Amino acid sequence: MRNHSLIKTLTGLRGNPRACVYTEPLWGIPFFLFMPFASVYMMMLGVSDWQIGVIASIFVFSRAIWSVLGGAITDKLGRKKATFIFDMLSWSIPCLIWAFSQNFWWFAAAAMFNGVSEVTTNSWNCLLVEDAEKSKLVDIYAWVHISGLVAVFFAPLAGLLVEGIGLVLAVRILYLFSFASMTLKFFILNKYADETQVGKERLRETKQVSIIALLSGYGGVARKLFQSAQMRLALMTIAFFAIITLVTNTFFGLYVMRNLGMPDYFLAYFPIIRSAIMLAFLFIIQPKIEKFGMKGPMLIGIFLYILAYTALIALPSGNLWLLIVCIFIESCAHGLVWPRRDSIQALFIEPDERAQLNSVLASMVLTVTIPFGYLSGWLSGLDGRLPFVLVVVVLAVAFVVTMVSRALRAENVRALEAERAERA
Repeated sequence: MRNHSLIKTLTGLRGNPRACVYTEPLWGIPFFLFMPFASVYMMMLGVSDWQIGVIASIFVFSRAIWSVLGGAITDKLGRKKATFIFDMLSWSIPCLIWAFSQNFWWFAAAAMFNGVSEVTTNSWNCLLVEDAEKSKLVDIYAWVHISGLVAVFFAPLAGLLVEGIGLVLAVRILYLFSFASMTLKFFILNKYADETQVGKERLRETKQVSIIALLSGYGGVARKLFQSAQMRLALMTIAFFAIITLVTNTFFGLYVMRNLGMPDYFLAYFPIIRSAIMLAFLFIIQPKIEKFGMKGPMLIGIFLYILAYTALIALPSGNLWLLIVCIFIESCAHGLVWPRRDSIQALFIEPDERAQLNSVLASMVLTVTIPFGYLSGWLSGLDGRLPFVLVVVVLAVAFVVTMVSRALRAENVRALEAERAERA
């Protein structure tokens, strides 16, 4: 087991990758405790399907605004400082608001704060990858996902709490726990992380430059995204899965409870099934398919996603075992797609302009994503299955784009890896 590639990567982590990966469960455990109940919690406090969709769009709108600023903030403050400050703003504060929420307006305010997380999506990823070995990126991102998957095994505690004292009170307690755990994580990461080499260079370069002046250079950065086939692919891939994540995270719990007739406390157990399957997949299947590169596994993963959500739409009410089969297929798809989706972004983005490129990339993706919160909320109000029909359509487009892409050919990826290694 010690010779397993993932285990060797984990034990060999040093510096910032180690600090980022090792502290991630302190964020992941509380997040996966409350996340399955978030939409149902809103519904039980009187928020309608349409309003839940609006809240999702407010969250994405806030992220889009902050993504524009994220690159400049990350360069001006440094990766480490930006991560600490904006983690506190985007997670600690919203957890307190969610814990005491009473109606739509509380959730809307929390969504605006939570959208600030787009700054740390940029700065934390820079902190994670800029001093890491490029050949280890897939495994490092796999461990980021694994830390979240392991955290899910604490979910039965949330299910027992919901069953014992009711969903609303239980979720309020979970949000307070999340505030404490996440805040602790932010302080520990800040203590043990160091500014990256690229970050130090950008701090020196931008010391006398205002944020407004930095933002004025984004036009040229944006042109680079469209001039490169690799970056265009990264843009489209991230956009597709941002839409899918927004819709499924927002409406899966409501669909399972209302359309499929599952009790509310069951929502805590579905992520466990998903996580167990993903962990087995990452440890057993992932090492065997690395030799096939990115394109083939991505196509198979997207096809499995389409199969899973099509089956979910057709499920009869009350059939738990068929629901588990759908979750099994979707989990295998996730194990194939997400480490590669993250690696595409890390590999295809130019290291010297990572913060700016990530910022522009995120703002474009989020601008495209904004209408899908409102749209999926409207569709859910008509029929709980319709948001997942929308997901299948988006996945079909993603499949076609991936299939025709030349940027993911094995020889192109190997050439880019060799070029980056030589420049390093």
